[in-house]
Amino acid sequence: MLRQNRWSIRISFLLVLCAAFFGMWYATTFWQPAIDIDVSAYTQEFDWVEAIAAIGEQAIQVLLGATSGG
Repeated sequence: MLRQNRWSIRISFLLVLCAAFFGMWYATTFWQPAIDIDVSAYTQEFDWVEAIAAIGEQAIQVLLGATSGG
């Protein structure tokens, strides 16, 4: 019983790894995100709240683009 359980765990693990590699290949082949980060705003008069809000907005736009299906 224990030996069969080990094989099923190993096979499941290999299937998960194969699915991960397939997903990575698919994402790099068919999905290229357009990430434009403006670094000209990083001067001595730096507002951290505005920078964090801008980064959050960029992340939301990337996630919306990834899940739009188009």
